[in-house]
Order: sequence, then C-alpha cells, then structure tokens
Amino acid sequence: MPDSIYLDFAASTPLDSRVKLAMEATLGLPGNPSSIHGPGRVLRSAIDRARASVARLLGVPEEEIIFTSGATEANTLALQGVIRAVKKSHPDKPVSIAISGIEHASLMECARLMEVDGEVSINIILADKNGIVTADAVVDAIKENTVIVAVMWANNVLGTIQPVAEIGRLVEAERARRNAGGLPIVFVCDAVQAIRTEAVHPTEVGADLLTLSAHKIYGPKGVGALRIAGSAPFLPPVGGGGQEGGRRHGTENAAGIAGFGVAADILLVEREAERTRTANLKQNFIDKLRKQIPSVRLVPETSEIFASLLPGIVFIRLPKISGDEAVLRLDVAGFAVSAGSACDTGARRSPRVLAQVLDEQAALRGGIRVSFGRSTTDENLEMLTEELVKI
Repeated sequence: MPDSIYLDFAASTPLDSRVKLAMEATLGLPGNPSSIHGPGRVLRSAIDRARASVARLLGVPEEEIIFTSGATEANTLALQGVIRAVKKSHPDKPVSIAISGIEHASLMECARLMEVDGEVSINIILADKNGIVTADAVVDAIKENTVIVAVMWANNVLGTIQPVAEIGRLVEAERARRNAGGLPIVFVCDAVQAIRTEAVHPTEVGADLLTLSAHKIYGPKGVGALRIAGSAPFLPPVGGGGQEGGRRHGTENAAGIAGFGVAADILLVEREAERTRTANLKQNFIDKLRKQIPSVRLVPETSEIFASLLPGIVFIRLPKISGDEAVLRLDVAGFAVSAGSACDTGARRSPRVLAQVLDEQAALRGGIRVSFGRSTTDENLEMLTEELVKI
C-alpha cells in the first residue's frame, strides 16, 4: 500500500514540529507545577505562558482559561459545573438544558446522563435541512427553567457554521428578561472544529463557556481548554488539590499545555492565510468532483450556503457505495478520510446530524468526510478524485 495521503484533519491534525520542540523542552523537566521550588516554578511558568497564548487567541482574560485533558472533559466540565452551581443557588427549582441536535457526543451524552440521573431535563434544538440551528429554533427551545443553551460554533461532520452571535444575543436577552432572583442562563459553545480556520472570540458572540482541543490545531492529543466568563455560574463537579484556580483539579500536563500554547501562537499568526488557501483547495476539489462524478452529492449543497461552511470540510455522498465501504476502499488505496465524526465512528454510530439533513435511507448509507489542513495540496485532492471515480 502506498504512503497514506492524510485527509482527516477534522478528526485530528498532525503535531507541528515547532510544537513538538516546545513539548520536548518541558517534558524532561522534573517537578510539579504546584511546587514552590525552582523546578516547580519553571513548569508553572510554562503553563502560565500557554494560558496567556490561548487567552490571546480567544481575546479573553488569562484567568478565564482553564486547561483540561481534552475537549471531552472541557465539554463535560462546562455542563456539570454550571448545573452544580445553579442547583446550589436554587436548590428547589428544576432546571433544563437546551442543546442542539448536532452537538458532539461528549456534550450530548453528558446531557443525557444528567437527565437519566434526574439532574436536568433536555430540550433538543433540531437543525434545518442545511445543518443550521436557526435562531427561531433556539427561541422555541428556551423555557422558563432553561439554564444552559448549548450550540457548537461549527459542526464537525458537515462543517456548517452556526449563527452563534445571534444565539448569544438571544441568551443575553433572556438573561436580561429574568429578574435578579431568577434562574441564570448561559451560552455554552463547543468551538473545537471552528478554531482552526475561524476567528473565535467568545466575548463578541456572547459565549459564556467555550471549549477547545489542542490536537485540532496541530497541538498534542490529551489537552483541551475551557473558557469560563467571570460572570458565569460554575462549581467544579470534582474535588481535588485546587489546581487551575480551583476549577479543574489534578496535576497539570505541563508538556502538553506548553505545546497547546505554542500551537495557539502559531495559529494566531498563520490562520488567515491558511484559511484562504484552504478555501481555494476546497473550491477546486468541488469543481473537479462535480465535473468527473456528476452524480456526486454534497451535504449540504455548498452552492446554497457556501459562506456558512468551514473551508476545510467537504461531506460527500456517492451514488453506489455506502460511507463505511468508501472509507475502507479508500484506506486500501492509500487515502485517510472519515465516514463522519471519529468519536461516532468508534462507537459504530452514524453522525446524528445526518438524520436531520437527509432522509432515513440516505442517512443510513452515509458518506465520507474529506477534511484538509496545512499539508494538503491540489495534487492530493486530484488523486483522491481519481480514486473516487474508480470506486
């Protein structure tokens, strides 16, 4: 089999060599970041620099950033931390979460488990046929006892960018409508997929809690971040040694966090140019696909809502082959693509977003997600197109 052409950047990005150097410099250092001796202070400084870098990337104060073991923990921490704080201040009031039906499994499953345990009720906000969560759908889902509205910045399967600024304004308006003694309401936003190509500034869109993952921006796996606005209700669901300002306990992964910081610095400098390059790659790829495989179907059809899609993701339906079979055949031919979310695929589930934008039969057949990154070239995509013609 030839060397694999990697086209699954939405699942994970390769580790940038500059990030690797920063991690190696920290990895060999002894000590605990919480220790006050010299070695401990060196590690603490590395974490502080990384926190400043991630805060700068998002345009928020450093103290609003906490590091986690990844986006799954950050998403879980966001939901559980808010609910715990609200229940402490309003112990006798039932509460609910309005969560979009296209969320990543880490948010959706956490919400469902909390519902099973009787902590919350859930209102699902369905996406439209283009994979967009509309403002009207959000308004319909907000009830008097809704304390969290959770909508991702951009979908990880289709690449649909959501109207987060409009959603943030709706949450702020609802917050203002409730009196001072009423239930709080916050906007939780998973920006994991968006951050690689989009300028993600939570304060500009009213996202009170926002989550990131290092390995989606050429950083290490096993490191994530959660932004918590100073005004947001939050109590950590797990106790411990008081790390991360008492909001996320456990000894920090100093080397991974240092790598995250460098990845954030690089992204801030290079993102805009890379976004333009990636958008051109995508348009060229789509043009070639439609010319050589007229029966191919894109989900959603980019001609209608091109501006509302990430430049680095294309979801394709092939006329005579299922998504899973196409992924396997492409793998044998030396191409790494996905049938959807890596997390959903690992559990052998079809991405739930497909059920909202396709008919039942089409959703079951699925398709392939091709996602681009820094190393992707037009030649890579031309080779992929030739292989898709064959299969």
